[in-house]
Amino acid sequence: MPKRGEINPVTGITDGKMRTLLKSNLRPIWRQTSRKELINAVRYKATNPKTGRLWNVVDCQDCGRVMGVSEKERRVKKDGTLSKKPRSVFEVDHVNGITPLTDIQETLGDFWHDLIYGEQEIVCYACHKQRTAKQRNK
Repeated sequence: MPKRGEINPVTGITDGKMRTLLKSNLRPIWRQTSRKELINAVRYKATNPKTGRLWNVVDCQDCGRVMGVSEKERRVKKDGTLSKKPRSVFEVDHVNGITPLTDIQETLGDFWHDLIYGEQEIVCYACHKQRTAKQRNK
């Protein structure tokens, strides 16, 4: 196994860069498959309080917050300012986490399986941030 930061002569990039590329290219596949199916399975119609019209909503599994599937908000950044771009108010959480993609050859199978087939729930952005922090501190 090459040293950290060492360029692989076959790929022309470091192993870290390869892991980043793999994860960033696998996530769109997940967003178009099991994530999409989960949202479709748990969403239901409710009245939008701003417009009075029906819209699709989901519930946070932790705090019970009702969120519109298309609802967006600007998030608070680390420096305390608001983000420029509004983002979805909910995220899909992998309940048992995702297997870390350390050794590409050994773990890609587990990573892929957990990403696509692992247990997932709808949670709001704030609750997802807390869950992820807890999982990383295990």
